[in-house]
Amino acid sequence: MAAAAAAAAVGGPQPPQPELPAPGLALDKAATAAHLKAALSRPDNRAGAEELQALLERVLSAERPLAAAADSEEAAAASSGGGPGAAEEEALEWCKCLLAGGGGYDEFCAAVRAYDPAALCGLVWTANFVAYRCRTCGISPCMSLCAECFHQGDHTGHDFNMFRSQAGGACDCGDSNVMRESGFCKRHQIKSSSNIPCVPKDLLMMSEFVLPRFIFCLIQYLREGYSEPAADVPSEKDLNKVLQLLEPQISFLEDLTKMGGAMRSVLTQVLTNQQNYKDLTSGLGENSCAKKSHEKYLIALKSSGLTYPEDKLVYGIQEPSAGTSTLAVQGFAGATGTLGQLDSSDEEDQDGSQGLGKRKRVKLSGNTKDQSIMDVLKHKSFLEELLFWTIKYEFPQKMVTFLLNMLPDQEYKVAFTKTFVQHYAFIMKTLKKSHESDTMSNRIVHISVQLFSNEELARQVTEECQLLDIMVTVLLYMMESCLIKSELQDEENSLHVVVNCGEALLKNNTYWPLVSDFINILSHQSVAKRFLEDHGLLVTWMNFVSFFQGMNLNKRELNEHVEFESQTYYAAFAAELEACAQPMWGLLSHCKVRETQEYTRNVVRYCIEALQDWFDAINFVDEPAPNQVTFHLPLHRYYAMFLSKAVKCQELDLDSVLPDQEMLMKLMIHPLQIQASLAEIHSNMWVRNGLQIKGQAMTYVQSHFCNSMIDPDIYLLQVCASRLDPDYFISSVFERFKVVDLLTMASQHQNTVLDAEHERSMLEGALTFLVILLSLRLHLGMSDDEILRAEMVAQLCMNDRTHSSLLDLISF
Repeated sequence: MAAAAAAAAVGGPQPPQPELPAPGLALDKAATAAHLKAALSRPDNRAGAEELQALLERVLSAERPLAAAADSEEAAAASSGGGPGAAEEEALEWCKCLLAGGGGYDEFCAAVRAYDPAALCGLVWTANFVAYRCRTCGISPCMSLCAECFHQGDHTGHDFNMFRSQAGGACDCGDSNVMRESGFCKRHQIKSSSNIPCVPKDLLMMSEFVLPRFIFCLIQYLREGYSEPAADVPSEKDLNKVLQLLEPQISFLEDLTKMGGAMRSVLTQVLTNQQNYKDLTSGLGENSCAKKSHEKYLIALKSSGLTYPEDKLVYGIQEPSAGTSTLAVQGFAGATGTLGQLDSSDEEDQDGSQGLGKRKRVKLSGNTKDQSIMDVLKHKSFLEELLFWTIKYEFPQKMVTFLLNMLPDQEYKVAFTKTFVQHYAFIMKTLKKSHESDTMSNRIVHISVQLFSNEELARQVTEECQLLDIMVTVLLYMMESCLIKSELQDEENSLHVVVNCGEALLKNNTYWPLVSDFINILSHQSVAKRFLEDHGLLVTWMNFVSFFQGMNLNKRELNEHVEFESQTYYAAFAAELEACAQPMWGLLSHCKVRETQEYTRNVVRYCIEALQDWFDAINFVDEPAPNQVTFHLPLHRYYAMFLSKAVKCQELDLDSVLPDQEMLMKLMIHPLQIQASLAEIHSNMWVRNGLQIKGQAMTYVQSHFCNSMIDPDIYLLQVCASRLDPDYFISSVFERFKVVDLLTMASQHQNTVLDAEHERSMLEGALTFLVILLSLRLHLGMSDDEILRAEMVAQLCMNDRTHSSLLDLISF
């Protein structure tokens, strides 16, 4: 305890002190607070510290659990003061009076605000708040400004836009890690240390003694109010009851943060002081209520680790040897063992309902030496446990606002970011179980975007807390829960698994906040380069991408019209764009110069390895199964785009990064199958599959998706056409389009595959494809400026556009 530590520092006999009366409504709080402040100001302050702690133990007693008061109206009526909130209101009054040291609380607040050294705005807002973003001043793409800071800064002639916040945010004015100093408003110009007044020692002395006990009391209430039901899904109604009763306490903490940097500094010390936390949380004594709340805390902790038995699949840790892939064939479903059981090779499928059989199990990178990624959490400070309960209660807005209001304090920001990373896996598990995943997702991003937009901070936690390993591992675990056996190619013998686009995880975009964080940190060059240098991470990431390779398989209906048109393709296209393509573009943005050749070679190498594993898993022969098509080949597209970057920007010879002829033939087949299927869909050969198949064909070429889908597919086919035997390539095209018989010199022909009504349109489709192959130059010599100009012309031909809307529409 802060008080106990201060008291123990001074020895000797103590002067007699007046005995404090029992706390109550009639007690003169101001006189008591003034007396205690005077006692604590003495060199020998042990007695004053003991008196204050005795008072706080009575005032902030955990003997009145909020959960019990919330359970019944009778309990509320029976409590002293007319309701369960009366005692808490009295406790808050005591705390305010003690902080002020006997003076007026408003005067105390004004005095603290006068000593605000913070140069950052840090204004926190929630959804639907109107804010500004200046691309000219921003270092991070997530930079945002409140209206006041924007208008008081000089953004004349800048590329800025006004937007309505979707998930909430915070003002970055004054933060030189996120925006350029030239864009700071007049209020948040960098302050000189000589201009910052020194805080009087006695002004915040009482805060240092009172706040640890207050925060501990809040944590005890959070422990007591939470119950772990059998289904592991707490009642939303019960959680809301507890949060409503705790709202005054959380609002009080939020008000403290608004006093400025001096008070935030005190709060930071309280929240991060490990000794304070240890003294208060371990000193349970004979207090039955405290023991009960501690037991609830321990029960709640049990489900925080990724190795908890509820998980079907456990990923092992293995250091990859030089020049070898870290993939190993191991059991998939039903593997509920611990890390020590991962040495067995082929385990049989124990989940007959899933029918997943065996599959490739992913190994974490060699840098993952600390198993804390998967361990049950261990808390060492108030901040760590407070974030834990914030997650358990599914990110209540009041708590989120308090935690974000503290971010202008740099010491707190570093500590909180490390704590957030420590709890990252637990956030994922809670998000998956949440009934309000949309709301929770927005609030997670509301926090994380403030942390990971700062490159220096992102680099620090990457080095010290294994941020990249944790993010990739957590994404793998999240997707593992919705994998199904792939039916592509060899339906019976396939070992490949893909995400099930019908699962809520995919349909509701539950993965979005985690992917958003990953995209955010990859925007930082230092972090992205670390990722591209780590061979183990690249292998793991390629395995994650392979979960989407061949998802949402379409089978052509030949007899009857489908009874139900599935809408899973919405989830499939969103998943490839957000979880696969956007991280790819983030990595590509850091591979633009000759010096980054090695990064591209790394990605190309592991793309080819992952693709070979995929071909093996689906039992690929020399052609795709008939009447099947999937529009989702993210591994092919990663390879194509890094191939393009290697030749276009890094001056690598194309042949030096190409595989052998056999692999090129395999790479060509599935992108070519998509082009042939497009022609079939336009020829109404898939009409029995309903309108949704036309929706997929349109989405595949739509402006928001084409840059990540059809464009890399066409480029990969162009590469294959240039390096394979021309006769083989052309014959393969006509065979896929099923028009070989139409190109004979015979006076009559008999097409055994196509109906007569489809022959002409399929031939047009094949010839149109060849024209596209010969004429599309996006990745064959066009400069970035030329591509950008072509995109702008295409958009402006359709309609007039503002600068901001044009930026949003251009996929380049």
